[in-house]
Amino acid sequence: MIAPTYHISSEMLCLVSAISEQIGILKSLTCREPKTPELSYNPFSEDDLQRAQEKFATGLSQGVGRYNTADQHARLHMAMLFDWLINSQEHPLVKSCIFHYELIAIHPFSEGNERLALYWQSLLLAQWQPLLAGLPLETVVIERQQEYRRILAYHGEMAKITHFVEFILQCLLDITLQEVKNKTENKARERSREKAPSSTADNSLPEGAEALLTKSEQRIVKLLVADPHITIGILAHRLQLSEAGINKALANLRKKKVIERIGANKNGSWKVNL
Repeated sequence: MIAPTYHISSEMLCLVSAISEQIGILKSLTCREPKTPELSYNPFSEDDLQRAQEKFATGLSQGVGRYNTADQHARLHMAMLFDWLINSQEHPLVKSCIFHYELIAIHPFSEGNERLALYWQSLLLAQWQPLLAGLPLETVVIERQQEYRRILAYHGEMAKITHFVEFILQCLLDITLQEVKNKTENKARERSREKAPSSTADNSLPEGAEALLTKSEQRIVKLLVADPHITIGILAHRLQLSEAGINKALANLRKKKVIERIGANKNGSWKVNL
């Protein structure tokens, strides 16, 4: 096995650690263990890579799915790259970035190499961590295409590979951070909906209660049923009444034994006896 030439920088290690942490958070936010996705291609198969190239080649009448015949070394270099991909013990995050870079550097096809490299890295990541399936890596790289191109134009192979891997890892970190943010916000919205009283809930008072209570008292009771911890200020705001008016209505309700206060004024709650 002839391995690609590169070195692991401290920045790469920090990025791998940060991405791994976000993946752990994503797992904790996911209700069920994600199933391994059914991938269209085996990311460790060179034959599948050649088959997939047709998806990214446009306007070619010949050569689709075949290595560039103008480069006699392309087939050998790709065979060595896949041998390294299958046997390397490198961290999957770094390994997928290196494969991405090397595929572009070898340029085995007449066209479609960059898009194919992005797609293939996504397949490698999805097989490693199923919850990363569908990661919008291509979208993020296209948004940062100027920097992507600038790195690929560097002189000095080692520096180019290092900067390239760091760039892709930073894209992956930004994507996973956004995924965590989205899932956290979704969880918070779900909890809010669970806690909020249903708009279709039957908040009507028991039969005969209306005759015992004024309109304001009926409205107050409905709000107390919906939220036993509601404050005087919120009641006043909701009902467009003064706090003095609310206090008077609450006193009347307590006299009628319709409500009672449980606990202290500050941290207690209302109990409705209807």
